[in-house]
Amino acid sequence: MKAKITITQRILNKSIIDANKSVVNLFLRNLVHRGYVNIDNGAKQIVRAVYDDGDGYTETEIRLYRRPRGDKLLSIKGLSKRATAGDIVTIEYEEKIGAVVRVSSVEIETVEVIE
Repeated sequence: MKAKITITQRILNKSIIDANKSVVNLFLRNLVHRGYVNIDNGAKQIVRAVYDDGDGYTETEIRLYRRPRGDKLLSIKGLSKRATAGDIVTIEYEEKIGAVVRVSSVEIETVEVIE
């Protein structure tokens, strides 16, 4: 199971990501005692993670937290240095490694119009 997040400029500016269903489900399934179910409103949890660099891994952390009114949010340490608006971030849980964060650029395909 993968969590998928499309990066926006707001996410990069504020370092805050609204946790969509794929994010909530990923942590519910793989981190039973540390997912959003076990975070009180106004509290946070830190999950160790790694960035997949293609030829190795770099340690990072994912902060899961809830606003006092209950909104589910997350932030990924170092994301603004690795991603730009429009990129796709996926988070997967791999048994031997833990949470793995991958950043991929979306190539915009241009089509030549012949008139």
